[in-house]
Amino acid sequence: MATIDGEGMTQKVQAPAEQLSQLFGGYRAEWLKEQIFDLFTEPSYFPELKTPRPCVLIGGRGTGKTTVLRGLSYEGQYALTGNTPESIPSWTYYGLYHRANVNRVSAFSGAGLDTDEWIPLFAHYVNLLFCDLIVRFVDWYRLKLNVPLDLNPEAFRRLASSLRLSTVPNTFRAFGESLADARIIFEAAINNIADKPRPELSIQGGPIDVLVQELSSIPQFQDKTFFFLIDEYENFLPYQQRVINTLIKHSGELYTFKIGVKELGLKTRTTLDETQQLHHPSDYVRIDIADRLKEDQFHQFALSVCNERMARIKLENGVSLGDIQALLPGLSEDAEAELLGVQQEVDALILKLEAKGKAAQDLKKIEPLRAYLIKYWADAQGEALEETYDNFVQNPEAWRTRYSNYKHALLYHITKGKRGIRRYYAGWDVFTRLAAGNIRYLLELVDQSLLRHSRGGGQIDEPVSAKEQTLAAQGVGKKNLSELEGLSVSGAQLTKLLLGLGRVFGQMAEDSAGHAPEINEFYLSDEPMNQDIEPVQASVSNILDSAVMHLALVRRPGTKLMSEADTRDYEYAMHPIFSAYFVFSYRRKRKMMLGSHEVMGLITKHRQTIREILRRHNREEDVLPEQLQIFEAYYNAPEE
Repeated sequence: MATIDGEGMTQKVQAPAEQLSQLFGGYRAEWLKEQIFDLFTEPSYFPELKTPRPCVLIGGRGTGKTTVLRGLSYEGQYALTGNTPESIPSWTYYGLYHRANVNRVSAFSGAGLDTDEWIPLFAHYVNLLFCDLIVRFVDWYRLKLNVPLDLNPEAFRRLASSLRLSTVPNTFRAFGESLADARIIFEAAINNIADKPRPELSIQGGPIDVLVQELSSIPQFQDKTFFFLIDEYENFLPYQQRVINTLIKHSGELYTFKIGVKELGLKTRTTLDETQQLHHPSDYVRIDIADRLKEDQFHQFALSVCNERMARIKLENGVSLGDIQALLPGLSEDAEAELLGVQQEVDALILKLEAKGKAAQDLKKIEPLRAYLIKYWADAQGEALEETYDNFVQNPEAWRTRYSNYKHALLYHITKGKRGIRRYYAGWDVFTRLAAGNIRYLLELVDQSLLRHSRGGGQIDEPVSAKEQTLAAQGVGKKNLSELEGLSVSGAQLTKLLLGLGRVFGQMAEDSAGHAPEINEFYLSDEPMNQDIEPVQASVSNILDSAVMHLALVRRPGTKLMSEADTRDYEYAMHPIFSAYFVFSYRRKRKMMLGSHEVMGLITKHRQTIREILRRHNREEDVLPEQLQIFEAYYNAPEE
């Protein structure tokens, strides 16, 4: 493809599918590299992060923590202000981004040392890392503005003494080189810490204080605040979080902290002084992305993110793509019922009623889905169709209420036992509900829908069919299910748990006749503690915590919430992104009770436990939906 620019020059335009892949396929901030700033959209909570107060930004993978923290960094500020050097001195803060590296932090454990011995070693390492971040920024500042920046010799001497450097530097460049050398030597020493003499160590936070205080004496950095932006805080070991918590607790006017962490990734709020803890809101601002970007807020934020990307797509015919909502039309429940074949079911219902002597032609005058409720209810109650029909005619008010309560549930029953799509998951509003505040999931849904549409011969500026959207949603759910196994040491358990829960919720949705509709949540029963159940409860608690951290499950406080640490005080649901794959409702409606032994059974004895849970709710397991048949061997595998 080619276009002519304003100067008459021919420019090559990428095919729409390639542009889509570049703009929507970069689900992870790490993949976007510098393009992350071009595509940055400020969330509603962003201004709170710009204040000098410490902040803890909580959200699962894909909720935008990394993008937001990178946007606060000095590289991000520079890009977001148009890459203009003259704007740099006017900034009120300078953000220094650091991602907790599992390989590095895990080296500070074991080797025959206890936690008390590791604490000063790790605290010294943090001093080296954070001072290095500052020095790198100063060097960047100097190069961008072409201004000389240095400290006096006495300041460098104090810094060298504080960090236990072997030589005293005389310039920032030399200081940076000494820091890098000291860090590399120290990392090598840590790998052999049990066999070598202990290196000299700096005091907790001391060098950071000295360096920032010295910088504040330079005119360019007076009245400025440094933000340490620490991403993936959950990667730190509990004692390591205590070290950094202490810095957060005592950070002052010159520097502060912005922490990005997964839910339940803040393993401890204790500092090195066990009598002091981090408290919200006195010590930090807690920003829970899921709470801040609920439904309408997320809807608007996601719309801005996607439309910004859509505006960048260049078409050969000069057509500009409009609102993403127009490309992802939804379905009303009646329209979906038509696609699922409700009219054929109603036609068959009328024929059966007429065979019983009923004048049922009036059913053709009402919505087919409303008429289908007669068959649905007759099946549920075990009644003859003609009896249910008579009740329908004689009690219109009661049936209006019944239809209102069961209308959505009817959609899962129409295709019971049939091949193909059993329910449609289509439309921008539905996609935002499936993503549940997770911008990465939303981008995946949009990307896969548009790509399927394009590869199927559809034009990029034409609406995507409900079928393609549904297949895309199922594919995204399957992909994220398959990725769970590699996310943590408990990944295999999380995958099995979802396969079990998904099968239960899918079967309940399909067989809701005569039961409470839309059961898709669970809570743990109040089992009495004893020697037999206590180990199971402990294991289940750990599994559920891991499931929440890795977005296999989402949770919300139950009606009896007494403690954040008590797993039984929460209500759990599979993340809505999996609902299209297992075919159940993404709407949080009704819940069931599970015992700890049942949760564990879904992992260790899935066939038996699935059957037991369904029978307890008066259901029987039916044939697997078509998209789940890839797991047929797992579901049907013999158990020990």
